[in-house]
Amino acid sequence: MWLSSYAQEQELRARFIPQAIDLDGKLLEAEWTAADKTTLFWMTFPRDSIRAQSITEVRILHDEYFLYIGATCTDQTPGNFVVQSLKRDFDFSVNDAFAVYLDAFKDGNNALGFAVNPFGVQWDAIISDGGHKEKSINTNWDGVWYAEVWQDPGKKSWSVEIAIPFNILRYDHQQKDWKINFTRNDLKSNEVSTWIPIARGFETTTLSSMGTLNWEKPLKKPGLSTIVNPYVAVGGVQNNKNDKAATALFNTGMDAKIAISSSLNLDLTLKPDFSQVEVDRQVIDLQRFELFFPEKRPFFLEHSDLFEKIGNSRIRPFFSRRIGSAGEDPVNILYGARLSGNLNDKWRVGLMNVQTESPQGETTHKNYTVATVQRNLFQGSSLTAFMTNRQGFNKWRPGSDYQRVGGLEFDYRFFASRLTGKAFLHYAFNDATTQAAKAFTFKTRYKEKNYSIFLGVDSVEEGYFSGMDYVPRLYHLDNVRDTTIQIGYVDVRNSGYYRFFFNQHKILDFISPSYQIDLFFDQAYQFLEYRLELDLTLQFKNSAYFNLQYSNTAPRLLVPLLLNGLELPFDIGVYHNRGYLLTYDTGQRKRFSAHASIGYRFEYTGHHFDFTSDFIYRLNRHFNAGLNFSKQDLGGFDNQEEIIHFVLLGSKLEYSFNRNISFTTFLQYNTQKENFNINARFNWRYQPLSDFHLVYTENYLTGSFASKNRALVMKLNYWIPL
Repeated sequence: MWLSSYAQEQELRARFIPQAIDLDGKLLEAEWTAADKTTLFWMTFPRDSIRAQSITEVRILHDEYFLYIGATCTDQTPGNFVVQSLKRDFDFSVNDAFAVYLDAFKDGNNALGFAVNPFGVQWDAIISDGGHKEKSINTNWDGVWYAEVWQDPGKKSWSVEIAIPFNILRYDHQQKDWKINFTRNDLKSNEVSTWIPIARGFETTTLSSMGTLNWEKPLKKPGLSTIVNPYVAVGGVQNNKNDKAATALFNTGMDAKIAISSSLNLDLTLKPDFSQVEVDRQVIDLQRFELFFPEKRPFFLEHSDLFEKIGNSRIRPFFSRRIGSAGEDPVNILYGARLSGNLNDKWRVGLMNVQTESPQGETTHKNYTVATVQRNLFQGSSLTAFMTNRQGFNKWRPGSDYQRVGGLEFDYRFFASRLTGKAFLHYAFNDATTQAAKAFTFKTRYKEKNYSIFLGVDSVEEGYFSGMDYVPRLYHLDNVRDTTIQIGYVDVRNSGYYRFFFNQHKILDFISPSYQIDLFFDQAYQFLEYRLELDLTLQFKNSAYFNLQYSNTAPRLLVPLLLNGLELPFDIGVYHNRGYLLTYDTGQRKRFSAHASIGYRFEYTGHHFDFTSDFIYRLNRHFNAGLNFSKQDLGGFDNQEEIIHFVLLGSKLEYSFNRNISFTTFLQYNTQKENFNINARFNWRYQPLSDFHLVYTENYLTGSFASKNRALVMKLNYWIPL
């Protein structure tokens, strides 16, 4: 309780200066000397509730146009910095860095984060859902701000000066103070610290643990701004399947960002091109239900918390990969518009509309809309109303083809994010029936430093779909009739863990037993499946860990199931599956890191052996290489004597010439898909938010290595502030 009280009492004044700071990273100006500085930081890792050993001092200034943050970071351990690469938006958790989090509306729900590593590489993010979990951090937002770093020649400290324009921050200029916190990663000393203390087990971005930033002079009302970002993409595509000649590719379009107010933005895109987007990492698919692949297209990622966070990970009425070129039936997007942001400190709104063109040879089009209104409640809780609509068009005239979902959602966070949860109620409508299908959830988690307990209930009825949903357990593939059917279900789940910490031990951090139970029923509450997982984790102070897992599941198949690679499907009935999995991870703070797991399971009428591994070698901050390998063996099944082998081999090579130029190559060899893929990408950020991309992709058959298709694309975009 004393930690929460401490957080409420901590304040820092942002001193007003009449002239801009000349950024050089050294903090030698008289304005910095006269500015208030933070008190000592508190250690978050490897221990909490004690002062940090690596000293960090932060000062804040502002003029009419910029917020200035200066930080001096002393080094208690000699040696090179832990820096994985020079690419923007690095993995913050495994890099030496300094970060600041700004909650301008003091709602405890949303904030912006800015970080810099010792070589001046920038990281920025939108923080949502109170920032209390890792997936609350979206680094796909890029703002134009400035930072310079100075390193002590004796390697005893480094310092950074940051200048953030007020016009990229969402805030109310009449607000007299903001919420703020700072994080320092000193990984070569194996220490993470924050200004406002945060307990072990909680993210350093947790917005319920923040101090107060007071403005010496009221902020100026920001002016409205418009940014236009046109692009042109040229290249060639060759498809060897039909023995056709290569075809030229030429695309042009634009993005635009219009500030409706200081906290409400309108984003527009016209004929977007996503050729520069990183390819999906392939996996061997031996699951009963559809696998999840994250969205990577920039238009859908920026400010996505109002849209993508609707529902939960198992019930998503809006999943943007269903739209356009990332969906099952690839088509181009003609335009998209997104209005998102704060109306004031209580209300947030989001409206997105996307239009796709018709498939080749057809005249039908599809329009996708999602709208949300969110009301902040208490400190860190919110109530959201939403509606999704997929509307069919024929020759640009709306038809009777539609699918819609609407609902209410309540997210809550109490007691400094120790008690969190969500409840929602959705109704789905479509043109094929007059009866609405319902989905609801209630989940709650209580978490302390040493333990966590979770209880949740999901329920989804047949007929629940939006045309852009992701609800994998609702859809069952009938391999005999070659069709997919919906089977409504109720899922009751419970999980928890306890951590035994060893604060005085030099090597061992904690031992943690954990469990997870899932019980599935159909809509008549007849048994469908149970799942039990028991885990034991040994976590070490260098971030390495061992995990031993026992699983026991009993799925009831309501339709025949054919695993990829087998000749005959499994019949309808109940099967008892159990298995063991051993995992070891070295952590990613050293030059060489590895993750490996080996498992053996009795599945259906046979057995399943799997081995997966990932290896990463970081030569220096410029070059790193990764290798992943997976081998899956299935055998012992009824009516099939031979063992089925699947192999997946992939690698990633990345070279950062400097903070603005990088080259990345992916190689992926997958015997299940009989495909070998090469994807090479060169990126040059020649000025803020303006990029040149050169992308080469080719796919081969795994047996003969004959080329199936290839493409070469050059893309140039230019950021124009108006």
